[in-house]
Amino acid sequence: MAGIGTAYDLSLYETEQERHIARKEKNQSVIIKAQTKFAFGKKILNIIGIAALFSLITAVIATNASITSFSRKIAKTKEEMVLLQSEKSYLEFTLESRMTLDEIESYAMNNLGMVKMDASQKKYVELENQNKIVINDSPVKEKLTEAIRPLMSYLLP
Repeated sequence: MAGIGTAYDLSLYETEQERHIARKEKNQSVIIKAQTKFAFGKKILNIIGIAALFSLITAVIATNASITSFSRKIAKTKEEMVLLQSEKSYLEFTLESRMTLDEIESYAMNNLGMVKMDASQKKYVELENQNKIVINDSPVKEKLTEAIRPLMSYLLP
């Protein structure tokens, strides 16, 4: 079978120079194919790099936008807090001013219909003995026996 293929191989009859040119052309076509594949791969890598760069830029912009949004919310909340603190101070001052004795008396007389006591309505009570505090130092057992004794005398004649 190997002999059949050689009968039709015309390259055996070519000159050395023609074979060298054919090999050179074959090598150049292989190199061109490799360069084409390399160029195609390089283009793909460039596209992937540009896409990654674009996505990073988009992420940075989105992050900065959210930071700006939250900063505005924080500033607005701080302004509200300052306003509420000043309102609280005002209300505390108003409350203190309304809690004076004169204001309370005026409200009691005008709104509730109360009147001040006169001297005839005042009564003084004097105690015979001075106020005392008695401390019992007896232990718990003695207290229990004193509490149970009347019960025992009732049950046992």
